[in-house]
Amino acid sequence: MLWNHRMKTHLKALLVTLVLGVVALTYWAITHQSNKKIIVAVDAPLVSRQIFDPSDMDAARFYFEETPDSQMTLKEIFYDFEPSTSSARFEAAIKEGVPLFVTTQPSSTLTASSHLFAAKGPLLLNTSATSPLMTGKDDFILRIIPDAKQEQMAIADFINTLPSHGQLLVLQDSNNSAYTDPAYRYFAKQLGQTKHWTITPEKFPFDRFRPESFDALMAEAFDAMYLLGGDFQASMGNMAQLFYQHHPDKPIVLTAWARSNAIYETSGPAIDNMVLLGHHPAKGQDPAIADYLSRFKQRFGYQPMAMALLVRQALEILEQAIKAGHTEPADIRQYLLEQPVLTTTLGTISFDAFGDVKQSLHPIKHLNNELR
Repeated sequence: MLWNHRMKTHLKALLVTLVLGVVALTYWAITHQSNKKIIVAVDAPLVSRQIFDPSDMDAARFYFEETPDSQMTLKEIFYDFEPSTSSARFEAAIKEGVPLFVTTQPSSTLTASSHLFAAKGPLLLNTSATSPLMTGKDDFILRIIPDAKQEQMAIADFINTLPSHGQLLVLQDSNNSAYTDPAYRYFAKQLGQTKHWTITPEKFPFDRFRPESFDALMAEAFDAMYLLGGDFQASMGNMAQLFYQHHPDKPIVLTAWARSNAIYETSGPAIDNMVLLGHHPAKGQDPAIADYLSRFKQRFGYQPMAMALLVRQALEILEQAIKAGHTEPADIRQYLLEQPVLTTTLGTISFDAFGDVKQSLHPIKHLNNELR
């Protein structure tokens, strides 16, 4: 009887130990899984800071500094503006097992790589490729900005509201023709509906702008100028300044892809005549934008271009999906597409069934205030 009692005691102790061991292993497995970081790759261009500043990559680093409990971990990748090399960089990251991408690549390079995200696999959130070739695609690319058609129709409608009409000079950047060619077609068609303007188009690579080559053109009788370019190139400020010298009282309109201090600072007195159609309101009109830009400047010593706002939003909505329990790219994609409105600290995003967005643009005047 004593032996049986001892055996029962030992068996109970062993059972308790086994149960506690299973509980401990289960707890370890759950916490280990929940603590596992999901890699998100954010890209940045390999070009001179005079042409393109580090705002996008600094924005990614800043997000993770301000979000220490993030369930993602950052992988930095770099690209140039050559479409022929963009696919190789994506392929290398995909082979390394990167499941999520936030890319700032423009239309010219992303369209050359879009086939890598045509079907179920890694998920890419893009902040700048507006090419209509990517609109309405049931793929694994989500864009948090409107496409070129929406963008250019909005800009044309704004130009048609200017108090004076007549001759419009349109300078188009040929370096990113995957964006600017369809953009120009949509713009010209929409602008022409009112018959207010006669367009003089000039297409050339913005990074090769030389004032002496354009002085005679700018001196002609124009009533406004539209800079159809992107990539936040500082040369657009030089173009604005040259136009201002000949037309000191005429408006100069810029796309959302010119929201950069480098452009404002090189525009000289022309800044008073510049109007930018942005994805976000002016910081003087939106305390959240102003607060973020202030924090960013305090951290890095400069005010970022608009791409920093978009990168921040992309990372925030990925985080929301992951914290809702979705860790696979397909599940994250489905979650993001199913939300009627995704709220970020810098505004809202609403995707359609294809991962495209429709969004109003914000006319921003008094750009001197954006410099402060």
